[in-house]
Amino acid sequence: MMHSTLAGASLLLLLASIPACGDDGATGGSGGTGGEGGSGGAGGDDTTSSGTGLDPDAPFYLRIDDAMPPTIVLDLDKEKALEVFGESAARQIRLLDVDSTELLGNVLGEIQNACGTGWQANNTAPNHDCALTPLGQSFGPNWQTSPEFAMVRLLSMTPANADLSGTSLEDFAALVDQNPQTFAFKFSDVLSESLGIAKTAPFIPMPQLILALQRRLLGTHPEIANPEGTMSVTMYDALNDLTPLADKFGPIGAAPWGGPGEHPGVLVPDDATFTTTSDALLPNFKMRVEAESNLRWVSGIDLSSGSGDMYIREDDVELTFDFNDPQRLQITGVNDLPTVDMRFQIRELPGIIPSCTDVPACKSNSPSNPVGSGTIWTQKPWLLEPIVAGAGFDTYGNRVFSKCYLMLNPNCLVGVNIGAGSEPPGWSVFINSVAGVEVPAPQFLWELLTEVAQVSLHDPTGDGVADIDEGQAQPIFSLHGLPIGLTGEEIIAQLRPALQGQAAEISDYILGRYWKNNDGLDFYYRRGEPGGVPYLYFVDPTDERPDPGDPNTLRPYTYDKPGFFTSPDLSEVSRVSQKVIDGVADTAHEKYRLTSGETTLYMQDDEHDVFEVLFFVPEGSDPVEIVAKVKRL
Repeated sequence: MMHSTLAGASLLLLLASIPACGDDGATGGSGGTGGEGGSGGAGGDDTTSSGTGLDPDAPFYLRIDDAMPPTIVLDLDKEKALEVFGESAARQIRLLDVDSTELLGNVLGEIQNACGTGWQANNTAPNHDCALTPLGQSFGPNWQTSPEFAMVRLLSMTPANADLSGTSLEDFAALVDQNPQTFAFKFSDVLSESLGIAKTAPFIPMPQLILALQRRLLGTHPEIANPEGTMSVTMYDALNDLTPLADKFGPIGAAPWGGPGEHPGVLVPDDATFTTTSDALLPNFKMRVEAESNLRWVSGIDLSSGSGDMYIREDDVELTFDFNDPQRLQITGVNDLPTVDMRFQIRELPGIIPSCTDVPACKSNSPSNPVGSGTIWTQKPWLLEPIVAGAGFDTYGNRVFSKCYLMLNPNCLVGVNIGAGSEPPGWSVFINSVAGVEVPAPQFLWELLTEVAQVSLHDPTGDGVADIDEGQAQPIFSLHGLPIGLTGEEIIAQLRPALQGQAAEISDYILGRYWKNNDGLDFYYRRGEPGGVPYLYFVDPTDERPDPGDPNTLRPYTYDKPGFFTSPDLSEVSRVSQKVIDGVADTAHEKYRLTSGETTLYMQDDEHDVFEVLFFVPEGSDPVEIVAKVKRL
C-alpha cells in the first residue's frame, strides 16, 4: 500500500504521467490493499483462518508523516497534455475567447480581393481577374459564373462599378447615364452622394459587415451563442491545431436548418480535400505547470479488515495553481504570428425576398419589429440576405438626404429623398416624372441594397441574365495561412487568467479521483494542526473513499454513531470524542486525543458493527507512531 512521505510524494508526481478525468488509470492512491502502509507486524493478512474477524492479538501501527508533499511539476507537450487531461476534460477547459473582429476582417479582405484590386479604381469596370491570387484560382476555370466570384463581386461593388441590370434601379440609372446632355453627372455620382460614401467605396463598409456577421452568422451558432461572435477555443482544440473547429463550428441539424438549435454552420467540415489546421502551437510546444498539493497522507484502520491508509483533502481543491505566475506556468513554442487554414461558408435563401413597401406599415419595419410576410427581418438571421440587410441597417440607419436632379418650375421631376421631411431615416423615395422610367417603390434603403445584392449574386457577369439559380449561391472559400488575429504573446496573456479562472476544475480533472484507491478507513491518526498534538479522527463525509462494490463511485456515508466511546453500548454519556476542540480548526470530525499508555475505546463501523480497540501510546511528548489491536464484539 502507500508508503509515507517519499511514496506519497512520488505517487502524486506519477499522476502527471497517467490518464485523468475519470479514466480507470487516474488514481490518487496505490493498490488499496491496506497492507504495507500501516500493518507493521501484522503484515498483509489481517483475518483469522476461521473468517470470524480480525485477530485480536494482531498489532497495527498507525504513523504520522509530517513531511509536506513536494511541488507537483507537469512537463507537457501536446501529446502528453492530452494524455494527462484526457479528451473529455480537454474539451471542457477553455483556453481562449477569440474576438472574431480581426479574423473576420482577414477573411473578408481575402475574399474581397481574391480577384485583384482593380475594383478599387474609379471605373465602371471592376477588372476582376481571379487568376491573380491562390484563392481566386480555387474558384476554377469558370470562375466568372461561380458562387465564390459572385460573392467577390458583391463585396467589391462600389458606386463607380455597380451594375444595376435587372434591379429596380436599372431604369433610373439608364435615365441618367444615357442622357449626358441633360445630366452633367453619372448615376455613380447619384449613388455616391445619396449614400454618403466615396465612389470607390464598397456599398457595405467592412466594419458594418463584420458586425452583421458576428451578430447574425457567428452569434447564432450554438457553439458561439453571443452577439459579439466571440469564439471559445478549448484545450482540446488548441492541442489538435484547431482541427476540431471544423466540426465544432460546422452545420448543426438538418437542412434547411429551421429548427431551434440548428444552424448551417460557419465552417465547412473537413474532408479528403481540406483539413482545418493552425500553426499557433509549434511542434516544440511545451507547457510546464507547478502546483501545490492539498492532499495529505494518513494512516488508520478499517475496523472490518485492518490497517490501511488514504489521502485526505485539506482544501476545497486537490491542487493549488497560480497560472498568473510566470514561474509556475511556463509556455514555449507558441507561434509569434499564428495562422489558420479554414473553409468559410455562407448560405442564401432559395427565392427573392421582397422589400417591405406597404405604406405606412413598412415605415416601422426593423430587426426588432418585423413587418409583413416573408420580408427581410422574418428570415433566419444566418442567411446571406439578412446579413446584407443588417449591415446596411447598421450603415445607413440614420441616413438623411434630399436632392433634386431635374426641376421644372417649382416641381422636382427627378430626385432622391432619403429620410426627408417627416419620413424615418433611411426611408427612400425616388422621384420620377419621366414617362417610361420605372423607379423603386418607397422602401428602406437597406432593403433596396439587399435587392441589388440578390440580383448581383445570381448574375456575377452583369449581363442581365442569371448565371446561378436561386438557392445555389452557396459559396465556400478555402482560406490558407489566414492570420487568426492574435499574436503569440497575446495568446499566452489570455491563457493565464483563463486557466486561473478554471483552476478548481483543472485540479479536479487531474486529481479529482484521488480517493479511488483509498482504503475504507473508519478512523485515522493525524495532528490537529501542523506541529500540533496528534488525535484520532473518525471519518466524516468529506473523507472520500471508494465503494467496495464499485471502486469508480464514492462509498456512501452510513455511520449512525460516528465517534469514540468508552462503553460498548456507544451511549452518549460514554462519548469521549468531540468535534470542536480549542486550537483545532477542524469542526467536522469527531476527534480524540490519546494519552500515554493503554486506552480502550469502542466504535462502530459503516455496517453498524461494534468494535473494541486497544491503543498503546508510547511515553513521550510527541507520539508519532502508536499501536492498535482490534476486536469485533
